[in-house]
Formats: sequence, C-alpha cells, structure tokens
Amino acid sequence: MARQEGGRWDVGVANDAVYVERISESDDKVFDDLLAPEEARALAGLLNKYADKAEESEGSSDSKDSKGSDDKDADDKDKEDDDKDDDDEDDDKDDDAKDDDDDDDDDDDKKSKKDKKGKKDDD
Repeated sequence: MARQEGGRWDVGVANDAVYVERISESDDKVFDDLLAPEEARALAGLLNKYADKAEESEGSSDSKDSKGSDDKDADDKDKEDDDKDDDDEDDDKDDDAKDDDDDDDDDDDKKSKKDKKGKKDDD
C-alpha cells in the first residue's frame, strides 16, 4: 500500500488478476478494478511514460500556467495509447496466425518436392 497526501493506492493479486483500488484520505473507496496481467503491464507502461513527461516538465514554468488543458490532452493521449496497444495486440495475433500458415505451406512444399523426387527416382 502506498499512502500519499490525498489518499492511497491499494494494489494486489486476486483470482489471477491485478487488483487496483484508490482510497481517499477519509478512507472512502474512490474506485477499484481487476486487470488482466497484460492490462496491468500496459497501464504500468503508460504510468511510467507520463511520469517521465511530468518530471521533464517540472522545471518548465509553462506547464504550471496551462495545466488544465494539458490534463485533458493527456487523457486523450491515454485513450489513443490504449487503442493503439489493443490494435498492436490484434496485429501480433494476426502475425502469429500467418506465421503458422506459412509453416504449414513450407511443410507442404517440402512434401511436394519429396513426392516429385520419388517419382523421378521411380522413372
């Protein structure tokens, strides 16, 4: 558990999933969610990405003046990143299926060549 000003995050494992819960300073549950391990890793990546951006912009005085609009932009980018991650996963699955088909084609080609060679030897 991580207690910080403004509340805390509770994170754990439940039923082969990652459990995430936000508790307010007054110990009220703000939200909770169960994430598949892949989703938890994707979320961790996004959190690291934006934490790095926040650290880079800490020294900039512009970030303090326009913080409200940046928050909305960050939310939009999060959504886009999540959509992109989903698309990438689908592409990976498609590539794997295609690779399996290619392997089958290679096996068929080898078998066909052996059959042709065997026929030539018979002649």
